[in-house]
Amino acid sequence: MRGTAVEGDLRVAVVGTRNPTPEGVARACAIASGLAERGVTVVSGLAVGIDTAAHGTALAVGGRTVAVIGTGLRRAYPAQNVRLQQEISERGLVLSQFWPDAPPSKSTFPMRNAVMSGHSLATVVVQAAYRSGSPHAGASHA
Repeated sequence: MRGTAVEGDLRVAVVGTRNPTPEGVARACAIASGLAERGVTVVSGLAVGIDTAAHGTALAVGGRTVAVIGTGLRRAYPAQNVRLQQEISERGLVLSQFWPDAPPSKSTFPMRNAVMSGHSLATVVVQAAYRSGSPHAGASHA
């Protein structure tokens, strides 16, 4: 990807809980792997848990990944994903709508989720509580 999207590029968000079960991580990895191996870009929010599994798996299989973050680009949040964020910035794309030094806040993550959802053709939610912040996790299906 190297900072530019391919015209017609398909992007699917894979998101979920920050506290997944081993089964949830396995599902996220299987989904991200299947998407990446088929040329679909995996989009996620760089949070610990499901997001980390999705990004890491996409990179591991040689696929593309986009991290939509809830801080400025000069920030690494959460701190334990600083290396992953760096790797994604080198091999994929890190996307932020905030000023470069903007810190994380309660309001930035719902805004990040909206950008992530809008940047993706579809969103796959793996293990999220009904009222979680995952895009569409609490959506009604009539």
